[in-house]
Amino acid sequence: MMSRYIKGRRLEYKVRDMLRTKGYVVIRAVQSKPIDLICIKDGRVLLIECKTQQSALSKDRKAELLKLAKISGALLLLASRKKHKIELTDLETNEPFPI
Repeated sequence: MMSRYIKGRRLEYKVRDMLRTKGYVVIRAVQSKPIDLICIKDGRVLLIECKTQQSALSKDRKAELLKLAKISGALLLLASRKKHKIELTDLETNEPFPI
């Protein structure tokens, strides 16, 4: 059986690889602190938190990440897997983020 850590890391790698194919420079943060992925393209910065289950992001953690995004001027996204497809959601608006 695969641990939650391995599932989460696997999702991070999939998101990283997907964004790299779209031309983003992607940095995976050590021990996912303060965020899982930092992605940069054409001066735009995306902060991405990867969760295998969307409900796994607590309100406190979401508030902490939104504060980080505001301070840095970045867009905060949640990456989650839905039926073998990766979905990105803008955590400020809860709208899907197209890649």
